[in-house]
Amino acid sequence: MRWSGETERGGWIGPRLTGRAGSVGSVVPTGFEAYARVLHPPRATPPGLGAATGPGAGFPAGPTRWSWARAAAHTGAVIHPQVQWAGIAGGTDITLRVPSGWDLDAPAPGYLEPELLAVLLTAARGATTPAAPLTLGLWSGWDVAGAELVPFTPAGASPGERRAARDEVGSAYAAAVDPAVALALAGGPYLELPGRRYILLDATADELADPTWPLRAGIGWFSGIPGPMPQLIWPGDRAWFVGSEIDFDSTIAGGTRAFIDRVLAEPVLEALSVEPGTDLTSEGDRINRRQF
Repeated sequence: MRWSGETERGGWIGPRLTGRAGSVGSVVPTGFEAYARVLHPPRATPPGLGAATGPGAGFPAGPTRWSWARAAAHTGAVIHPQVQWAGIAGGTDITLRVPSGWDLDAPAPGYLEPELLAVLLTAARGATTPAAPLTLGLWSGWDVAGAELVPFTPAGASPGERRAARDEVGSAYAAAVDPAVALALAGGPYLELPGRRYILLDATADELADPTWPLRAGIGWFSGIPGPMPQLIWPGDRAWFVGSEIDFDSTIAGGTRAFIDRVLAEPVLEALSVEPGTDLTSEGDRINRRQF
């Protein structure tokens, strides 16, 4: 994976983004046969375990990953294409405690975790030519060069020990950021789309099918501390497109009917069929918002 300054390769995207802001078609180009919305899992803390703190704390993984449907079963909410997490939990800034004792925080916006992205892209493989390279778009707002990390230090650690821990983490983080990526995020060149701009990275389907790829991508992932994830992914033949709008708690895929059917049938993904005009704003969920 490497940075690319060839922003003109994304010139086809903007003219195909249509509809009102917050709709599917404002995030993923129109003109595909079918579309799916992949819901990001809520962050889950099991009973008896206090909420973790620090960078990346609370991100769902393994057995702590919950589905929206599982949460909705506790609140009486309805899962449908325009469902909003606030309609399930009763708000966007609250922790939902379900009767079993689990605490559920809101799903991460703009962020489909690597394990789920790998599943999604595996489903996409049959929809494009095997050798087609991938382009990744990384939102320019990620400040990978200026991230402040607070390392864990045991109680009673001296000021010198705390400084040494900060220096060690800072050095490890600096080594995990490709200087070309940091420079591009700070000054471009950018792919300019309505309301957003992105730097571009070259990748392959094989790379992204391995969930550990961010650790080698030069975008600030290291030692279990996550960095950013791509907001845009498409192959060279433009047979499909995946978009994780930075303010959305779901990822949108567009492509052939066969590809989207595979996404909808994948048990690891919680996916819903949508259309370019589907409203994914907070006002879009007209079914659940009246419950609270």
